[in-house]
Order: sequence, then structure tokens, then C-alpha cells
Amino acid sequence: MKKLTGNGLWESSRMMLFEHRDALLNKKAERQHKAHPVLDEQHANMIAEQISEAYREQHPVQLRIYGEYEDSVISGIVTKVNPWELKVQIDGHWVPLADILEISLDM
Repeated sequence: MKKLTGNGLWESSRMMLFEHRDALLNKKAERQHKAHPVLDEQHANMIAEQISEAYREQHPVQLRIYGEYEDSVISGIVTKVNPWELKVQIDGHWVPLADILEISLDM
């Protein structure tokens, strides 16, 4: 009878199915997932203008890039701009304009 007191019924059974473990891990990963922020039009235009200026003048820039779980930072010189695909190339890495959250000109 002591086994069934309190939470004893579940305390005695410590086994977990693989499906349950996977479901718990998936829920944990979903909680850490960030939604893609929507920039207002003025902020997006400011970013585009600064990228254009950095491309013309060959100034180094530092970009904060959206990531599903964590934002990243890329530094370098804008080497190419693709206005049809809305992408920017910085030191060999193509970055979609929609993923750029902040830009700072390193002068």
C-alpha cells in the first residue's frame, strides 16, 4: 500500500517510450524557435540605403542577421547586390535583405 500513496503510482514507473521522449524534445525546440520579425517600411528603407552607400563607397559593415534560434553577426565589405533576388553578398556570403535586422557602418 505504501507504493500508491502520494505520487507513488508514477514514482515506481520510470520508463519512457522513445515517442514520448521525442515529443518532449520537439516541444522544447519549438519553445526556443523565434518568429521572423517584421520590420516597418521606414526601417527597411534605412537599411537598404545604408547597404547601397556601403556598396558604393566600399565601407565595411556589420550586419545583425535573423536566425530561427539565435541571431548572428556578419562583418565585411558588400561585394555584390542582387536587386532581383533581394540579396546582398558580403565577403562571399549571400544574405537575404529580409533577414537583415540591423546594419552599422564600420568607419
